[in-house]
Amino acid sequence: MSLINDMLRNIEAKRPDDPARQNLQREIRSLPAAPAGAGRWLKPLLLVAAPILIAAGLHANGQLLPLLGMDSEAPPVAPPAPVVVPAPPPLPAPAVAVVDDQPIPESDLRLAPNLAVLPLPAAPILAVPDPVVPAPLPAVAKPETVSAPAPQPAPAAPVGPVKIEKSPVLATARDRADAEFRRAENAFAAGRGAEGIEGLRAALKQDPAYVPVRQMLLRQLLEMRKIEEAMTILQEGLELQPAQTGWAMSLARLQLEQHDIAAADRTLARSQVYAEASADYAGFQGHVKSRLAANRAAVTHYQRATRLAPNEGRWWLGLGLAQEADGRLPEAKESMRRAIATATLSVELSAVAEQHLR
Repeated sequence: MSLINDMLRNIEAKRPDDPARQNLQREIRSLPAAPAGAGRWLKPLLLVAAPILIAAGLHANGQLLPLLGMDSEAPPVAPPAPVVVPAPPPLPAPAVAVVDDQPIPESDLRLAPNLAVLPLPAAPILAVPDPVVPAPLPAVAKPETVSAPAPQPAPAAPVGPVKIEKSPVLATARDRADAEFRRAENAFAAGRGAEGIEGLRAALKQDPAYVPVRQMLLRQLLEMRKIEEAMTILQEGLELQPAQTGWAMSLARLQLEQHDIAAADRTLARSQVYAEASADYAGFQGHVKSRLAANRAAVTHYQRATRLAPNEGRWWLGLGLAQEADGRLPEAKESMRRAIATATLSVELSAVAEQHLR
């Protein structure tokens, strides 16, 4: 305590002129002197107690033991568990757009009928072959240089649900013709012939170049002996597809039945360029020319037929008859012998050849 009193006295001694200090000095009273020997143990006690108090405070705050390299008795604190972020739920699949409330029937979709082309009835003298497939389209000239398009980057995948917009399905003329064709076939199968014919007519209106439809309609009309309509259907088909040599021969045969030999000759001449390799076509042309009394032209057509089919007796017989009518008797007899030698003539035609050889 004497040390504190000394400090106070020194402070007062430094500023004796301060009135406040003088007043304060009057209020200060000195402590009674400590008994003798008291200051002797007070300083060591303070020196020992101060570190203990400081250590206790640090221990209470948990700071002393780490400084001293000692472990605390408190249980170790577990590290915090990693935070698991739940994955977002999968987006629902985008709904597929429906064009109509009802599904499109299978009969209205594109159809590829696998139908055999039906043969037309044979002519009284010459067989009429089946119609041929449509003539190939003319080749399109290719450009000399074709620049390849620059590769385009792939579009980025859309984020989020995809919106599908409805768009009308545009059917082609062949699609609509297929649908009518199927309905006509079902009508014929159910015995509704008139409805089937109307379906075939409707199919041809949608696609006039549809060969199987026209062929089936021709067969139905010929069976019903609707010759005029059948001839119209054949003429319309040849206007679109003159390479259908079977239709040309069928139309010429019907024209012969109508005693219109000149029309039959014109029909065959129009499609002749597509039938240069057909012996039947050449023989039929020779027959029509003979009916027109154009014997020299008939000889030319029959000669082409015998070159294409040398084992067909009918063409040798026709050649002999045309040569005989043109006044070429030696050649005519040789042709008659060749006709008999083929052994392909019917009994009636063999009798004709024998009679002209006498």
